[in-house]
Amino acid sequence: MIYRAIAVLALCAIVIPAQAGSSFIDSLSEEERAWLKDNPEIRLAPDPDFPPFEYFDEQGEYRGMAADYIKLLESRLGVRFEIIQLKSWDEVLAQARAHKIDMFGAAAETPQRLEYMRFTPPHMVMPGVIVTARDFAERLTLDNLRTMKVAVVSGYVWHDLIVHRYPEIRLVIVPDITTGLQMTSFGLADAMVGDMATTSHFIHQEGITNLRVGTRLKQQLELALATRRDWPELNTILEKALTTITPAEHERIRSRWIRLESPSLFQSKTFWTAILAVSGGLGLIILVIALWNRTLKRQVDRRTRDLRAAQMQLIQAAKLESVGRLAAGVAHEVKNPLAIIQMGIDYLRGVVNITGEDAQAMTDMEDAVTRADTVIKGLLDFSREKKLLKQKKDINEVIRESLRFVSHELKQRNIELKEYLEPTMPEFEMDPNKLQQVFINLFTNAAQAMGKDGHLIVRSNIKALNTDDLNADAAGIFRQGERAIVIQVEDTGPGIDEAKVAKVFDPFFTTKPVGQGTGLGLSVSRNIIELHGGTIVLRNRASDGASAVLMFKISDGA
Repeated sequence: MIYRAIAVLALCAIVIPAQAGSSFIDSLSEEERAWLKDNPEIRLAPDPDFPPFEYFDEQGEYRGMAADYIKLLESRLGVRFEIIQLKSWDEVLAQARAHKIDMFGAAAETPQRLEYMRFTPPHMVMPGVIVTARDFAERLTLDNLRTMKVAVVSGYVWHDLIVHRYPEIRLVIVPDITTGLQMTSFGLADAMVGDMATTSHFIHQEGITNLRVGTRLKQQLELALATRRDWPELNTILEKALTTITPAEHERIRSRWIRLESPSLFQSKTFWTAILAVSGGLGLIILVIALWNRTLKRQVDRRTRDLRAAQMQLIQAAKLESVGRLAAGVAHEVKNPLAIIQMGIDYLRGVVNITGEDAQAMTDMEDAVTRADTVIKGLLDFSREKKLLKQKKDINEVIRESLRFVSHELKQRNIELKEYLEPTMPEFEMDPNKLQQVFINLFTNAAQAMGKDGHLIVRSNIKALNTDDLNADAAGIFRQGERAIVIQVEDTGPGIDEAKVAKVFDPFFTTKPVGQGTGLGLSVSRNIIELHGGTIVLRNRASDGASAVLMFKISDGA
């Protein structure tokens, strides 16, 4: 076959000058010209993945050495080759056997293919090569590879050649050329056997810089045009057309696709992959360090806030303890004189007929004693040792009993009550009298804030807590997703001045006019709720009025 190729190339040098002044079509016989006229389109199916001989690029364009030859032949023959893109070379062969395609652009002649295709002399002849990354003292040949590990692509002609002629060679069977070249580059194989064109192409494509051609083999890869066996005219025409391709045109196509000079380091795909990998690794390390520092800063800030909050709580607790002791002393010292004054007022009312301004003065004195006594009772509640008498009970019952105590005041103020109590609330350990004190205080405060003509809304339910539910106090007691008993007491009053919301639980702080409140009700209520392991938050509603939200843990087994 190689001698046929040499003969064709030699004929080119003779025929081309003779035909330089005339058209190639004119040199064909009448029968051949008539055949081309009757067949203006010829279906050609390339091997879809056989670079650099032929392949389809990312845009689906037919590329490679065979594609360049087909373009030359189109211009000489005046016909159009219709390029059919199939999925695999096996599919190409199947379509050829069924005469659904007409020709190949690059194929090796085999006895099996000769049954349904005719072949021209080869127009692409590539020597076999041994590629290696090592320096050997002697020139490499297939004979002296017997003690080495040699990579070959499974099913390629070189695989069959070595298996049948050199069975002593230790083969490393690889699925593709790229894998074989990389294994040879990394020293996992001593050498690789392939053809010059494909090894050159993939060495440049992968940017492998340490491989070199150790030896060109006597064995060659010969590729020819192949046509349908029932179209002998086309085979003859293509053989004649191939003779018109000049040596310069052959060399131009060859040099465009086959380059064996070593690629520079900066052209190496492996080099840039390594650079990108190292850069990516360093970037990832820097990013991790930055994120870690940011996380540490957040943790430090959070711990600092927690420590400050704990410090403020300790200071507040110390203040409250001092205030409690002072309140207890003042209460005991003042309560006895108040009792004496009240007794004197009662005595005077019984023995003296007091009328007019004197009677009003006596009434004012009695009101003052009553207010003072209310303050004393609040002080005693605030300072009294906090002990709970717990029992299991439904909190809805406590809420209803508390509402019954304030129902008269709600009616007097024309305040409508709206109850939304969850009917299946679990019982939990509580002091019902203490919690009743809390609810009565909340209901009374809401009624007084509304004055007249409003709505008191009371809700109870079981809720899985989310981040919006966990304020600074609740976050230390409850966890996100934990189920808790939630009670809401809402009113439609004027709400609370935002500047004063943070102070409403401070002892003796009140928003009521002088003489109408002690400022101890909410402080005592919060203490009672905290003794139950719960929390209370007072905030303004989105529309109007204020809302008190109480949360209690659900007892185990509830």
